[in-house]
Amino acid sequence: MDILKKHYEKLILLLLLLIFIGLMFHVLSIVQQTSEIQDHHLQIPTRQPDYQTHDPNASTFDVPRIFKETSLSWVNPGSRSGSDNGIYTDLAYVFKIVKCPFCGKLIPRKYMDDMLVCPFCNNAAENGDKFVKPPADIIVPAIPDEIRREYGLDSNDPDSDFYDIDGDGFSNVYEYMMHTDMGNVRNHPPLWHRLRVIEVGRIALPIKLVSVNTMDSDDPKQWELRIDANGMSSFYMIGTELEVDGRFFMIESVDRQAGAGPDKKDLFAINLKEMNGDLKLKLAMGGVLRSFSDKAVLQDISNKRQYTVMVGDSLSVGDRRTGSESYRVKEFDAKEGTVLLEIPSKSENSTEDENGTKMLVTGSGRIPPALMVKVPPARDEMQEGYPPYGNPGYGNPGYRNPGYRNPGYRNPGMRR
Repeated sequence: MDILKKHYEKLILLLLLLIFIGLMFHVLSIVQQTSEIQDHHLQIPTRQPDYQTHDPNASTFDVPRIFKETSLSWVNPGSRSGSDNGIYTDLAYVFKIVKCPFCGKLIPRKYMDDMLVCPFCNNAAENGDKFVKPPADIIVPAIPDEIRREYGLDSNDPDSDFYDIDGDGFSNVYEYMMHTDMGNVRNHPPLWHRLRVIEVGRIALPIKLVSVNTMDSDDPKQWELRIDANGMSSFYMIGTELEVDGRFFMIESVDRQAGAGPDKKDLFAINLKEMNGDLKLKLAMGGVLRSFSDKAVLQDISNKRQYTVMVGDSLSVGDRRTGSESYRVKEFDAKEGTVLLEIPSKSENSTEDENGTKMLVTGSGRIPPALMVKVPPARDEMQEGYPPYGNPGYGNPGYRNPGYRNPGYRNPGMRR
């Protein structure tokens, strides 16, 4: 112990010396091994490719030749499955969209092309009736600047081409296309252009069973039946008469079925019997009665007026301002949903208008949707200098177009 106490410092130095010598030998060993590494020692083994190699100079990759020999048109990849009905997008397949005329939402045009119903509103505004075939796309022309200045159209308003400055039911751009005077309410395209077909064939009659008031009685003869007919609501009871499409029926009985839905409302239906015949009808709440013969329902898109007509019936389109034009129904085509009109006063080519155009009214109408009248933004009626919509010179204070109150005036683009 005395030796350790006396020489412990030397012993520690000896131990550190030995450790240092050992580390030096280790470093020399590492340096020697590094000098022995060759290039092939650093190569990583590769496996055979699992794909087929191609020659980039082959004709398959001759891009100029491919462009010359093949079409560059977009290729429709088609539907992925039968369930999606061909309507999808993965940023590679682009399809046309349109605005639903009933709910205003954007939908694929395929719903109209295939004459289906809107996937959002199911055409509820038209009682679920399917779309009619839409017209072909058109290119909307631009009204020249000199014509716009002549009629006082606001150059800062991009929609002014689609307003109706004379109030005849036709947009300014449509009158420009038809070569009529957009500033003269009496000079316009044939008024049958404003018509479209709502329904053809055995049409839905305007008769609905709205409600049944049982008066807390189990006797159906005491019940009050509220029925809307031809836009008027009246109360009926068993034994009273009801006119249906020109025939008179008696309400014989009322069927009642206990409700099974979440609201548990009872379901009612009335049974009708023709008074001078054997025909029987049933009208349920929410149900529809159809006409006994083929009819057509036409609508004037400018004022929403509807005409229910049969073959041979006459109708007058227009009013005191625009003038009226008389037409007669020549024939129907229930399958195509069209109505052919004729002019009663013409003995030859009676189904053609003054321009020689066949007066065939379709479900989409003569006027393409892109050329329909747009209603301008509401202006302050108290603002001086702005006449109400439909008056000549709308949107241009103090303007008086050359054709206003001058039936003989013809604008430069008007048909001669």
